[in-house]
Amino acid sequence: MLTLALDASTAEVSVALARLEGHDREVLAEVSCSARGASEILLASVHEVLGLAGEDLGDVGRIVVGVGPGTFTGIRIAVATARALAGALGAEICASSTLDALAHPALSSGRERVVAVIDARRRQVFAELFAASGESTGVLCARPGELSRHLPREGDLLLVGDGAVRYREELSSLGHIPEDSSPLNRVSAAGHLVAGDLEPVPPEKVVPLYVREPDAEVRRERNPWSRP
Repeated sequence: MLTLALDASTAEVSVALARLEGHDREVLAEVSCSARGASEILLASVHEVLGLAGEDLGDVGRIVVGVGPGTFTGIRIAVATARALAGALGAEICASSTLDALAHPALSSGRERVVAVIDARRRQVFAELFAASGESTGVLCARPGELSRHLPREGDLLLVGDGAVRYREELSSLGHIPEDSSPLNRVSAAGHLVAGDLEPVPPEKVVPLYVREPDAEVRRERNPWSRP
């Protein structure tokens, strides 16, 4: 089945196309670019990746979207776009964790335990420990200096993601962090295609995973006279 994956949960928009046959997942093409203006860039990237793969949008049978956690605006745009495309095409739709997609490439390379860390702003990170055994801490939202309270102290940990890069000095004592430019620090649409079980769900079940209150709501609480 021809499957399209979308992600706009970090500073990059990423779109990938794959062909899924049983347990085999062949990524045909992927494009990534700055998330600035994600609402326009996302659809343009969809058409670009289809062109690179030589496939037609009408042949897409399943859409996978990163639902977060991550940048609130980007997640909303990606979810709305995925649901609209699935409705127009009559395609199946799947929701995928951003942290799972970030950790999976490192796990696939043979690492036993990986901590996916995304910059959550407000001096916080979204993080989750994944293990080859299937162990997981669940999604955490904490200040970088507090993350050690939630992670095992023994064993070798690999920390990946833009949050690990930004707070390298505070997090390096917890484990190894790849160099800033490493692809392991990117959330990619291809990561969503190979990470999850890709179980289709009803469109109304595909909703953003915010973890904490969106920034706009916090600003509104601080200034009740601001416009919604």
